[in-house]
Amino acid sequence: MAFCINCGREVKDDHRFCAVCGADQHPEGYNTEHYHSSSLRENDKALAIISYIGILSLVSYFVTPKTPSYTRFHAIQGLNLFIMECILTVSNSIFRGIFSWFWPLKTVISAAISIAGVGILILAIVGIVAASRGEMKELPIIGSLKIVKE
Repeated sequence: MAFCINCGREVKDDHRFCAVCGADQHPEGYNTEHYHSSSLRENDKALAIISYIGILSLVSYFVTPKTPSYTRFHAIQGLNLFIMECILTVSNSIFRGIFSWFWPLKTVISAAISIAGVGILILAIVGIVAASRGEMKELPIIGSLKIVKE
């Protein structure tokens, strides 16, 4: 399987043009052997994987082209997950400050937010596994919530 020299999507070996972006896969004087190797795919996988590691999702988001692709899909999902993590952290600080006078409620809220944090960690692991397998699966629960869109 080959990869598009323009957008990086998979292109069947017998196709001359990319089905996604329409780029000619065999322009004159262009070395296509590099793109038939798996190095482009491995670079895509690396960017997709780091998309789920906290603030590194910003790196993947700004490095990937704005065209829909495997890497861009994971960059957006990772960025959405990072934003949810930031919202959770800020809300934890706010609620702990507001309810500092009533420690039982503060403890319950902190425990609930900690459980949600573990949920975000699990979702990040699910995203990393999907990205390492080359799959474009939406994350459970928050996959339908699109804070950042393409």
